[in-house]
Amino acid sequence: MMALFVLFGLTVWGQEDHHGPRHGKKDKLTAEQRSELQTKKLTLALDLTESQQEQMQALLLKKEQDRDTRMAERKEMKEEENSEKLSSEKRYEKMNARLDAQIAHKKEIKNILSADQFEKWEKLVQHKRHRPKHHKRGKGKRSHTRKG
Repeated sequence: MMALFVLFGLTVWGQEDHHGPRHGKKDKLTAEQRSELQTKKLTLALDLTESQQEQMQALLLKKEQDRDTRMAERKEMKEEENSEKLSSEKRYEKMNARLDAQIAHKKEIKNILSADQFEKWEKLVQHKRHRPKHHKRGKGKRSHTRKG
């Protein structure tokens, strides 16, 4: 009986916080760091000029700061004891505001990039939106079996 408790304890202890490199509390990148990395990735993908890089950096920094603000608001709402689900009207307002922000962002991007670069950027965005999400490991049955 004691062996079962020890075995169970080791099993639980061995599983703690081993769910991948992004699991757990890690140091998060600042909005400035994220926007700089995104700008560099876009520079490589779209061959941006120096001027375009500066404009994109400013635009992406603004977007990342807005993202941080929204996340803080969401976290604050979640922590409130009496947090209720949003009414349909409030949900509509939030969705409408988000779509307006996306439209404005797309217009600003279009003003910065050339026609060819904008076309490539749209393909990158579409590819990113439609790629499959990664599923958590260890759930369900494994599709392969070992022989031997």
